[in-house]
Amino acid sequence: MFGLQLDLPLWQLLPAITIILGAAVLRGYSGFGFSSLTVTSLALFMPPKMVVPTIFMLEIAASIHLLPGIFRQVDRKLLGQLLVGTLICTPIGVWLLTHLPEAHTRLMICLMVLACAILLLLGFEQKNANPRLPMATGFVSGLANGAAAIGGLPVVLMMLYTQMSPIATRATLVAFFAFTDIYALIWTGHQDLLTDDVISLGIIFLVPMIIGLSVGRFLFKRSGQKSFRNLALVLLISVSVIGLARSGYQMLLGGA
Repeated sequence: MFGLQLDLPLWQLLPAITIILGAAVLRGYSGFGFSSLTVTSLALFMPPKMVVPTIFMLEIAASIHLLPGIFRQVDRKLLGQLLVGTLICTPIGVWLLTHLPEAHTRLMICLMVLACAILLLLGFEQKNANPRLPMATGFVSGLANGAAAIGGLPVVLMMLYTQMSPIATRATLVAFFAFTDIYALIWTGHQDLLTDDVISLGIIFLVPMIIGLSVGRFLFKRSGQKSFRNLALVLLISVSVIGLARSGYQMLLGGA
């Protein structure tokens, strides 16, 4: 199971651990961003078919770590509406992950992250949104979650658009991830993506993730959220642009 420690070069493993640690701080602080930052960053030098199932496992562990302290703050009605659409579309997203070439998968990941990050940065808000919006958001989230482990970003965008409070947003996102990532992980196993290397990588990343979550939760209790969120979005946009450039170059060379 632990052969990956020998197969993965040190120059890849150390930056990957650093990325996991930083993204976990973001997750513990804001309730989102872990998958987006890690998948986009790690896919620059690791196969998406290895990265995405690994991040599913880590997201499940993160939700288990965070959920007990915020369960009462979850918007249960909204959570139920989101889950219906997500459960329907996640298998389609996993199928896309399995059958698309690596360069195309990376391109799709980076485009989705970039688009969502820019919209979040623009801060579109509306108090009285269409009541069907949560269900539609769940459909989009399922596709994004299955294909790229970034299903949380469309949900975050919807919550900001409807002016949910930061506390309710963070709590509902943690609960949402707990359900959707377990469901997506089941489908990745069905597609034979849960290899020994993937499980080993998840174990290696577990300790830095827990440390980062603890730091992020500490920061959330003692500071405001807006400045940190804006910094995270700038990082997501930067990494997405780099990923798009690499994917485009690889496709032009016929290396997809």
